[in-house]
Amino acid sequence: MGNAQNGWHQKASHGGDARHRSTAFAIGNKGYFGGGHINSGVEVTYSDYWQFDPSTNSWSQIADFGGGKRYHSTAFTIGNWAYVGCGEDGADTYHNDLWKYSPIVNTWFPCTALPGNPRRGAVAFVIGDYAYFGTGQSDFGYEVDFYKFDPVSETWTTIADFIGQARSGAVAFSHQGLGYLGTGHILGDATKDFYSYDPITDTWEQKANVGTFLRQDATGFVLNGKGYIVTGNNDSGDSTYNDVWEYNFDTDEWKELEEFPGTRRRYMVSFVIDNIAYAGSGTSGTNLRDFWAFQPFLNKSLENRPEIKLGPNPSSDLMDISIPNESVELKIFDLDGKLVYTRSFNEHTQIRKSEIGTGKFILTLITRNQRINQRIIFV
Repeated sequence: MGNAQNGWHQKASHGGDARHRSTAFAIGNKGYFGGGHINSGVEVTYSDYWQFDPSTNSWSQIADFGGGKRYHSTAFTIGNWAYVGCGEDGADTYHNDLWKYSPIVNTWFPCTALPGNPRRGAVAFVIGDYAYFGTGQSDFGYEVDFYKFDPVSETWTTIADFIGQARSGAVAFSHQGLGYLGTGHILGDATKDFYSYDPITDTWEQKANVGTFLRQDATGFVLNGKGYIVTGNNDSGDSTYNDVWEYNFDTDEWKELEEFPGTRRRYMVSFVIDNIAYAGSGTSGTNLRDFWAFQPFLNKSLENRPEIKLGPNPSSDLMDISIPNESVELKIFDLDGKLVYTRSFNEHTQIRKSEIGTGKFILTLITRNQRINQRIIFV
C-alpha cells in the first residue's frame, strides 16, 4: 500500500474511527491500538482496541479496554502481557487504574492501581523485568513523581522524582539498561529537553536537547540501537510537525532525518515489531487513521545539508533566500499543511509578504538530494 518514502511505507489504516490521544503497544509479532477521543464539534471517547498483523497488513477488533472509555492513557509491555493505565474518561475524570491484557484469552484483567495522583499523558518505559511510570497531568497540575512496577507481585515502589520540569505529553523509551524521557508540555510552554534514568543508582541525568523546535505530543521508539522522536506540535498548537530525529545513545547526539511523508500531526502513536516501527493516527486538526511502517536504514540524514542564508526572519516585507551552487524547488505551507506558494530558483530568490500573507509558515527547500524545512514569519 503506497511506495516507500524516506524509509516510510504506508500500511492499512487502523480499525475504528479516526481519533487522537490513543494508546498503542506490541506483544510478540502483533501490534495493538485503541482508546482515544475526538473533541471537535462533538466529543466522543473510545474503549475499542484493535490488533494489527503485519504479515497480512490487516486490523481486527479485540476486547474493549477493561477500564472503559479512556484517552491519553499510558502503555507498556512485559513478556506476553501488555499493561494500560491512567488516562481521562469522557466525563473529565482522571484515573490511576492499571489493566493488563492477554492476547491468548483476549481479556483485560485489573491490576494494582498507580499509587500517585490520577493522571493523563504520563509515560512509561521498561528496563529488564520492571516498568517505570511517571509524569503526566493530574487535578493538581503537572507531575514529576515516578514509580517502579513489579509485574510478578503487581506492586509499585516509589523511585526518584524526574529532575526536569513537571510535564505531560512527553516521549519515553529504554535502551541497554537505561530509561530516556524528553520533550512534552510544561507549564505555559512545550520543551525539547531530554534525560536518562539509571535504575541501579536511581538517578536522572540531563542529556542533549531534542531537535530544533520546542515539542510536545510526539511519539518515540528505539530501532537497531538508535532512538527516534517523530512529529508533535508546539505549545500553542499553531505549528504541527512532521520532522524525524534520530538519537545516538553512545555520543548523546541528535541527527535530523528526512521528514515523515504523511500529514503533519500531533498525538501520533507507535509500536515496534521485528525491528520495524509502525506509527500513525493522531490529529492535524483533522483526526487521522493512517498507519505507516518505518525502516530507518532507508532514510537519509540531513546533517550534510547545503548552506542556506535566509533573512530577515521575521520579515515585514521582503525575505532573501540563498543556497550557493544549487537548483532549488521552494514550497511554502501554512501551519495546517496547506501549500500556499511554490516556485523554482537557482541559488538566490526573494519572497514578498504580499505573495503569501501575514503569519507563520513552513518553508521547504528541495535540492538535488536534500529537503530543508525552516519556519518563517511575516509580520
